[in-house]
Amino acid sequence: MSEIIAVKSDVVADEYKQVLDGILQLDLNSCTMTVCLASIAKNEAVPSFERLRIAEELAEEFRTIIRNHLKEYEEKLKQDKLPFSEFNVESEDIPFEDEGERFSLAEYSYILEQLTPLETLTGIDVFQEDEHFVSGLRFYVIIVQPLIGDPVSFFRAHSAKGVLTRSRKFAIWNDRGSYNRVNTPIILIDEKIDCMSRSGLMFVLNKPSFQNIFRFFEEVQRTAKVTLSTIKQYIPIHNFEEFERDCERHLWKLRKLGNMASKPYLNRINIEHIEHTINKHHLSVRIDEVEGRKMIVYDPKDKWVLLRLLDDDYLWSTLTEQGYEVNGKKELA
Repeated sequence: MSEIIAVKSDVVADEYKQVLDGILQLDLNSCTMTVCLASIAKNEAVPSFERLRIAEELAEEFRTIIRNHLKEYEEKLKQDKLPFSEFNVESEDIPFEDEGERFSLAEYSYILEQLTPLETLTGIDVFQEDEHFVSGLRFYVIIVQPLIGDPVSFFRAHSAKGVLTRSRKFAIWNDRGSYNRVNTPIILIDEKIDCMSRSGLMFVLNKPSFQNIFRFFEEVQRTAKVTLSTIKQYIPIHNFEEFERDCERHLWKLRKLGNMASKPYLNRINIEHIEHTINKHHLSVRIDEVEGRKMIVYDPKDKWVLLRLLDDDYLWSTLTEQGYEVNGKKELA
């Protein structure tokens, strides 16, 4: 599976606005509605999809769900405001309830891989209520196909708990005056949408659910372990195990380590480079000599400073003769 590394695209705000405007102007009544369940088996990277056979009444329910979600964005777009900021996988901030995030799918091959099966809906099998498939349910997607133009996909997180036969709860119904248990599998659907995509662009409405759908945390953990292994190999940290343990317990540190995986410098820097940066920026990072070798000592009381140092977050301005801690960098040619 591809790592969660963003490859910056050239898509500008006006393009996002144009695509969003096209979504808001959809005539849902004339659109074909397809609903697919997505299940991810253990150790598999790409979900399996199965298509629900739905009656027209149910299709209309899905249209209503989509209409209600799109209404809140119509007014903002009329005010010439794009209610979606740039997506940041590292950000600790959750957008306000009335805001979302956006990105081009071309930036994340990791997500594109998971959506590949949806490119040909005719090749997706009908849902058969298979036990293994239901146990791995991760999300469902409502695919809206207009008469002209690209389809729009609306995603919602889901799980096996949303199928009553797999839940600790069960349904009962009135059968000619007496209540009986419903044994036929019932899929619970709510009225929420977590993200939507069209023409290669993704709009995130609920960031935590979006990240759960596309398994960000699992992939971040995997990538972070690779980075930690590289750090252990090339950077002399005396109490590395303590540093590693603190990183693995913190989601945002795992994300930072995941971002570092795309940087080629970790195997090039040495203790002299690190010591020079510590002294230049007066950082609270201690270096001791252990058995004749200089080694960094991780301080658990300041859990971020060493990770930020290794991510090259401390920069010196030749213009102002001032040091800065930065959250993002763009390499100059």
